[in-house]
Amino acid sequence: MVKLKVNGKAVAVTAEPDTPLLWALREHLELTGTKYGCGAGLCGACVVHLDGKAVKSCLVTLEAASGSDVTTIEGLSADASHPLQQAW
Repeated sequence: MVKLKVNGKAVAVTAEPDTPLLWALREHLELTGTKYGCGAGLCGACVVHLDGKAVKSCLVTLEAASGSDVTTIEGLSADASHPLQQAW
């Protein structure tokens, strides 16, 4: 079990430690705003903020994200008023 904070909420994900953060967010936490693109860190569709830095979540393991603060597109604003959410 890996503990982290996602969009301001403490969560625990039960998955293999080498699971990409992308799949933990989409499959285990049902946060589907983070998209799968190329799976190789080239396209940027899976970018999230990890402790305030933009990272490609397809390249970050769940274990590497343990204890971190993750912000996805869903976490930018609760009412979808953030310009990025509106553009998406």
